[in-house]
Amino acid sequence: MAIVEDSEGDSASRVQFLDTIVTNANRVNLFGFGYRPYWIMSDRTGLSAFAYAWAFSRRFLAVSGIGLILAILAALLLYKLVLEAKAVLGKPAARSFLQDCLLIIIPCFLLVSVLLRQPMSLTLAFLGTLLPLYGCLARIGCFLGGCCYGKPSPVGILYPASTFHSIDHGCRRSSPSPNPGMRVFPIQLVEATVQAVLFVTLATLVWHCPHAAASIFWLYLLLYAVSRFVLDFYRTTSARPRYWRFSEAQMVCLGLQVVGFAVLVQQSLRAV
Repeated sequence: MAIVEDSEGDSASRVQFLDTIVTNANRVNLFGFGYRPYWIMSDRTGLSAFAYAWAFSRRFLAVSGIGLILAILAALLLYKLVLEAKAVLGKPAARSFLQDCLLIIIPCFLLVSVLLRQPMSLTLAFLGTLLPLYGCLARIGCFLGGCCYGKPSPVGILYPASTFHSIDHGCRRSSPSPNPGMRVFPIQLVEATVQAVLFVTLATLVWHCPHAAASIFWLYLLLYAVSRFVLDFYRTTSARPRYWRFSEAQMVCLGLQVVGFAVLVQQSLRAV
């Protein structure tokens, strides 16, 4: 009986700890304006991407660090312009890490890299390790900002109502998910953990086995698609449409699994 009570007490302490973190994160102000947690993590993600680009170029001298940073800047700028265009047209931004990367960020990054004559094998390896780093930090921002949350759970997060107030500072807007009004499971932290594991694993692989560079990007897409497909069953919020029991992201994941597996098999056959 005492063991059960201790276990329940530990769970309650962890829940209260996460509640406190979320509440404090949503009270941050910068120059008198509310500085939303998602914006905080987005800014840190950008800085982390630049730092990682420089570190990658120091390890692989054939790649230009400035070129990687320029490609990142171009991709983020185009992404921002697309979101602003949606706002002007009165459409919700409906951000999705997977779809937005596939449709905007990755194509723009690769185009700029080609124009700068970066070695494609290493460029793809960098992209295959940058995306999980980006995704990990972005999902932490989702957790703190109250979007992409999971299903109702007694050991979940109880978001303060202020988290779901829309903010428009002109250059930055925040349109959170609907207030669940109850504790919800922090599925964002699970995905952030998965992304962190993928980043460490793939970065270590390419760092110590440069000959595997050509496979890193496709390996990431395959592994992330599998994990995202499973995790989306435990999410309850999405501005994207659903098809029967599957989210739009899950449908995309099925396609990515097929493509990623096919490319990896083809690369393996070539190596033989």
